[in-house]
Amino acid sequence: MRSILRRRGAVVAALSAGALALASGSASAASALIPVSATSSLSVYSTTHTRDGKVGIPNLSFGDAIVADCWDRGDNISNHGNVWYHTISERYITSTGRELFVTGWTYGAYVDGNDAFHSGDIPEC
Repeated sequence: MRSILRRRGAVVAALSAGALALASGSASAASALIPVSATSSLSVYSTTHTRDGKVGIPNLSFGDAIVADCWDRGDNISNHGNVWYHTISERYITSTGRELFVTGWTYGAYVDGNDAFHSGDIPEC
């Protein structure tokens, strides 16, 4: 009887671990590569409010890209809306070709004119 309970416990643990891996896999599947199509220089901020400052990496420009996993509301800059993308990496395609994995927030209007938000490519945070 004990060996049956142990095997059942092992099966439950394996199924739980599999479900956890599947859950974390689906979260990353929601991430989207968003090319920077706006012509203004794009900064990565520590929050959705510019007053809280930048994260300390170089600005992105037209032709670069971000990887974002969700959007949220924040500052409305120059009446372009209040949509901010939660950025999990930055790809400097036009300058160095490198990718940085610095988490922060980018202003949607300056990334792609809020296209990823309007098309539903990323969910709300």
